Amino acid sequence: MCGISGLMGQGWDEFQLTKMIDAQSHRGPNDSGSFIDQDCPVGLGHNRLSIIDLNKSAKCPMVDSTEQFTIVFNGEIYNYIELKNQLSDYKFKTSSDTEVILAAYSKWGEDCVSKFIGMFAFAIWDRNKRTLFCSRDRIGIKPFYFHFQNGLLRFASEIKAILRSGVTAEPDMQQWGVYLSKGYYDHSNKTFFKNIYSLDPGHNLTYDGHSLNIYRYWTLSDNPSTNTASNFKEDLEQLQQLLQESINIHLRTDVPYGINLSSGLDSNLLTTLISKNNTKPPYSTFTASFADKDFDEHAYLLANVDYGYKSVRNITCPSDIPSLAEELIFNQEAPFGGVPTLSYYDLHKTMHKHHIPVSMEGQGMDELFGGYSHAKWYHYADIVKDHGWNSLEASVPNDELNAATLHKVNQILSGKSLVESTDGTVHLNTESLSDDIKSISSDTLEFAQPFDNNLNNLLYRDLMHTKLPRVLRMNDRLSMANGIELRVPFLDHRIVEFAFSLNNNHKIQNGESKFILRQLSKSLISNNISDRAKQPVVTPQTIWLKTDLKEWCESILFSPEFKNRNIFDMTTVSKSFNDFLNQPQTNSFFVWQWINTELWFRSFIDN
Repeated sequence: MCGISGLMGQGWDEFQLTKMIDAQSHRGPNDSGSFIDQDCPVGLGHNRLSIIDLNKSAKCPMVDSTEQFTIVFNGEIYNYIELKNQLSDYKFKTSSDTEVILAAYSKWGEDCVSKFIGMFAFAIWDRNKRTLFCSRDRIGIKPFYFHFQNGLLRFASEIKAILRSGVTAEPDMQQWGVYLSKGYYDHSNKTFFKNIYSLDPGHNLTYDGHSLNIYRYWTLSDNPSTNTASNFKEDLEQLQQLLQESINIHLRTDVPYGINLSSGLDSNLLTTLISKNNTKPPYSTFTASFADKDFDEHAYLLANVDYGYKSVRNITCPSDIPSLAEELIFNQEAPFGGVPTLSYYDLHKTMHKHHIPVSMEGQGMDELFGGYSHAKWYHYADIVKDHGWNSLEASVPNDELNAATLHKVNQILSGKSLVESTDGTVHLNTESLSDDIKSISSDTLEFAQPFDNNLNNLLYRDLMHTKLPRVLRMNDRLSMANGIELRVPFLDHRIVEFAFSLNNNHKIQNGESKFILRQLSKSLISNNISDRAKQPVVTPQTIWLKTDLKEWCESILFSPEFKNRNIFDMTTVSKSFNDFLNQPQTNSFFVWQWINTELWFRSFIDN
């Protein structure tokens, strides 16, 4: 787990590469290095967080045994042991997964990425062909950013490294307009910086000094359509086997690890399945918490579960928020999700103090198995589409069989999306935007619908565009800012493919979300967590912004800098913020948007 950076083309020098490496030192506190081929010229940089094979010989940049290929790599190839057995003709010098990538590329070329199970972003320089080959994992767990101008390619794990190489930081105002008017971010390959892009998940990039080529090597739509005739018992057994297999290989590490444990179903299922593999127990579980008992997940865990592991509770206080927010916006390089994200960042600071380089998290199950509240309406629409309106009576709980449900289902069948109303748009304050921002953010966003049913298209959108990408970006930055590798075993691509081929009635049944997961949990976890409805993120954000953090908000929102951006209409901001303070509303999404925006501009544009 590391940071990668590189330059290829004319017009750069070694000092620029050094600055890129320095900019990502937090991602790799154990070592750093560089490689330069002056003939091209190409330069590769690396910051190392040592996780597998801690020896110096396993560091990057790494050269293969033939000295033709040089790699810089960020991530983990969890099936590297199995792949190594298939590559017996290669002369290995290390026991690292990095060298397995080199050996796989030597044997299979660009098709090697289809063999990998893991999270990765890497670049391989082919000295003979004078070509750079780059790849990003299927789900986009690990980041890869690039800037290409006048024949010079710059790439890195974080945007700040690209900026340090000599690129001027300019805001992409159209992206800011989309974020502020529609609530979307990380939904495409564009970033909040002009001319800096993200390599899409499941894509490769090649550059030979003349032609830059980006192409897809994996997509969910290549997989079979939903298997409506699948057997639930067999599906349940297959799911448990996939989850356990993924967890077993994710436990491959030469350093201690911890578990990020909340009161939710997913992290408890993860912890339970880890406990079934007793060969490598975690150092501890770590839980983000708040002092107020109404927001204390740790208290719920103490009352309901006992895994026998040491439990560390981290309490975030309102007084922590201003400094954490200023730190994190620089690390995130984009807007982030407010107090819950700051609390999670604070938790990783605590993990760092306990010298834990690897954390395990149960991310991804809501996107795969219909855990979000809006998913059920799309499932109901599929039932009506396939079986008619009368079929709803047998598929919808009595308390949901009402006019509101019928209206939502009819909207979906008419081609209208409900995602906006559940993804933050109803919590926006578009009236507070300046006329300039409104004029550049009016376009309707269209997302691919590669499946033959509404539910899977909705889940695909959540997974690849509207929900998971921003969570993965936020979690990568806040963990790596503390020199911690965050692993997400539930996002093994085999589990993702299984989820999208699953009978949708096994995902949502009689209004119960993540049905198959809950049934699995009931057979494994001896408490009531599997029956607990999905909880919204437990956070005191709205209360704090109205009370303890009120003066901090005002110091930002009524500053000359905020006013002079010409992004917001100050009369509307003033009125809306006053209404927020004095009315019993629970929505603080738009207030945090304002704060996010100003902190980003101060961090990257004003400095």
